[in-house]
Parts: sequence; structure tokens; C-alpha cells
Amino acid sequence: MAVSLLAYVVTFFVFLCNYALTIASLVMPKWLSFIAPMPLYMETDYGLFRLCRSYTRDCRPFPAEDQGDCSEDGFCELWRAAAAGMVLAAILGGLTILALLGTMCSSRRKRARAWVTLSGLFVLHAIPQAFSMGVIAYLFNSSATFYVGTRYNFSFIICTISWCFSIFLAAVLSLIAILSPPEYAYQPIN
Repeated sequence: MAVSLLAYVVTFFVFLCNYALTIASLVMPKWLSFIAPMPLYMETDYGLFRLCRSYTRDCRPFPAEDQGDCSEDGFCELWRAAAAGMVLAAILGGLTILALLGTMCSSRRKRARAWVTLSGLFVLHAIPQAFSMGVIAYLFNSSATFYVGTRYNFSFIICTISWCFSIFLAAVLSLIAILSPPEYAYQPIN
């Protein structure tokens, strides 16, 4: 059971794209959006750290107690927990990239067993993202802060894609390792 260097290189570049999705969902203030109906166009975008409105063309910290965002019990705590989960996912993703680089630069014997650690890191990268997505979905469905017509936006969707893809990478890497023959298996001489 061995994973080839080529498999690790492909996994590295695929995970790098996946990590870019994680960073984009963390930074972009587009988790939830509300678009006011015509004749006045107004878009309000809720991010993990900022709230942006199109009619004023500025952003402010969100949730902010002085703006009345924390009037519901537990809303600010849960929103901040979701933000912290995404920050943790970004940190774990960076560690996963370093582990992949270290694996690609190591000897064949170390590469043969590295799939266990890397699969675990992929799952650890996915767990905080799934938590953050779940918390935002819970607040979206239960909080009176959001107007009727508020919908999930780009950051929420790419966060979901990112954590699902991390789980997929962990499963594929594990299957490759389990189903592939050793790189240099003993071949008996007839």
C-alpha cells in the first residue's frame, strides 16, 4: 500500500484550489444577502466580519452591539463562533499545505505512510467549515435579524463546496492508499 509522488502532487494542487475557496469564503462579505425589491435597488450583504450596503457604499463591522445587531439572545456569540470556525479552518488548511509539501519532499518510505496524516488533516480542515456553515444556516432560519427575502450567497456556497471537497479528498487519498499495490513489491523469480 503506497501512494505515489504523482498522487501527492495532484492532491497538493487540488487542495490548493480548495484552500483558495476557504480563504475567499472567509474574506468576502457575502454569506447572506438581502436585495430590496424594485423601484429602489438596495443590496445588503452579511459577511462573517462585515455588513455591506449598496446604497451607502460602505461596510461596517458585523455584528456590532452599538448598532443593535446583538438584540437577540446568543446571536452575536453564534455569529462570532462561525467566524472563529472559518479562521480555524484557514489555519488548519495552511498546516495541511505545509504537510503536503513536507510529504512531497520526503523519502519514499515516509510518503508511503503519510496518507493517514493527510487524510486526517483534510477531515480536520472540513470540520470547522461544516460547523460555520451549520451555524450560519441555523441563524438564517431562526433569527429575526434577517429580512424576508434574505438568501444564501456566494461565500456560503463556496464554503459548503470546500468542506465537502476536503472530505472527498480524504476519502480518495485513503482509497488510493488502500487499493494501490506497494511501489516496489517483491516479485518472486520463477
